[in-house]
Amino acid sequence: MWLGEVFTELECQAVPALNCRQALVLARRWDLPVRTLVLNPELRGARRLVQVLTAANPGMRVVLICDPGLHYADADRAGISQRAGIPARGILERPAPSDSISREEWVVKVRRMLS
Repeated sequence: MWLGEVFTELECQAVPALNCRQALVLARRWDLPVRTLVLNPELRGARRLVQVLTAANPGMRVVLICDPGLHYADADRAGISQRAGIPARGILERPAPSDSISREEWVVKVRRMLS
């Protein structure tokens, strides 16, 4: 939900979902075009969600959000995408609860991911 708040601050329409099943229901109910999908690749149904939304939204960009503290090199990013079976264009690392990252720094990080 916090990521949805950041997207809204950046004037993007965000539709946060608690899980992949809920995301599919929301996408179908509102029939919204999906330009960027940000999801945890370890969620049950993540691969299927990407397949369904990609078929309905050609050109959709997928960004994988991963656990904090795993500072990914480019090779690791490709590996995460490959292991998950999800063609991703980027990795967004969540801040750890103990991180002292400010809200402004997080907005900048998300803005960079969106560009």
